[in-house]
Amino acid sequence: MAGSTFVYVTFIRTTPAALWQALTEPEFTPRYWLGVHHEADWRVGGAWKLILPDGRVGDTGEVLEFNPPRRLVLRWRNEFRPELKDEGWSRCVIDIEPAGEAVKPKFRTLRIDAA
Repeated sequence: MAGSTFVYVTFIRTTPAALWQALTEPEFTPRYWLGVHHEADWRVGGAWKLILPDGRVGDTGEVLEFNPPRRLVLRWRNEFRPELKDEGWSRCVIDIEPAGEAVKPKFRTLRIDAA
């Protein structure tokens, strides 16, 4: 549904830099993303792909904002399930803020259009 939003907030005992590394560096992402990894050109306008453990492309998109280690914004859509691909593009915003000895990442996904 166009305009729908999902927000997820948690606290993680780490630093903003370590969380950023876990989100963006290919040697770390499989450990935290259930075996999937990114192929990305980490710059504004760069291509982004999420590769499943079996080698299939799960999602594709582009980097809209890249501000290490505070904010990452991606435009993405699912590629391997036709019914999900037909839902169109979404925007994922990840804001990372310090919270004492932890960080408070806020993940927001907003449906931005339909295919």
